[in-house]
Amino acid sequence: MKRSQQPADSTLFVGDIQGCGTALERLLKAARFNPDRHHLMPLGDTVNRGPRNIRTLEVLYSCGAEPILGNHEMALLRGLEEKKPPKWLFEQTFIQELKGHRHYDRYLDWMRSWPVWVWGHGWLAVHAGLHPRMKIEHTDPVFLMTVRLCDADGNKPVGWDTGSKSYPAGYRPWYRYYRGSDLVMYGHWAREGLTVRNKTVGLDSGCLYGNGLTGMWYPSREIVQVSS
Repeated sequence: MKRSQQPADSTLFVGDIQGCGTALERLLKAARFNPDRHHLMPLGDTVNRGPRNIRTLEVLYSCGAEPILGNHEMALLRGLEEKKPPKWLFEQTFIQELKGHRHYDRYLDWMRSWPVWVWGHGWLAVHAGLHPRMKIEHTDPVFLMTVRLCDADGNKPVGWDTGSKSYPAGYRPWYRYYRGSDLVMYGHWAREGLTVRNKTVGLDSGCLYGNGLTGMWYPSREIVQVSS
């Protein structure tokens, strides 16, 4: 189990950055983030399709950030581990930026160390969501990094268009099943945007698509948002 040792009143959670390094810098400035006093936790899909992936990693690394592993990072790392990496891998902006970079090994090793989820004092951080029946430590990491809809048993709909606003019969957003006491912070669902509920907060506001980057302080739950 991964548990944060940081103070409970100094954590800034950030939604999917997707390599938008300039927006990240603006967000940290707007939030008055101080790496000597505060803890920074991006909620996955921190890099890949955006225009400034290396800058994103530089800023996060220098701040001592603790990013959650997202499905994009997972796919990139798994692709690089294959004996013959797939062609699509080298079409990703992150790989194009990182190839030949002097800190290539450092950043990849750092990404490999990112946790799939982190528990803190009254909160739980995960990229996509939780299984309705299984404890998080027993859940397949792929589920935790990819779920949006599921049924009461944790089955995800086959062939569902993630861009659709309608849900197949018998399936609901995973958070509708959540009955825990901790506040769950997650990303992954840009179409829903910033979604604040009593026990779950979705912070993926679609920065990559021009809809801004969002952060939230804990425990005050103050929202900070900047343009993409």
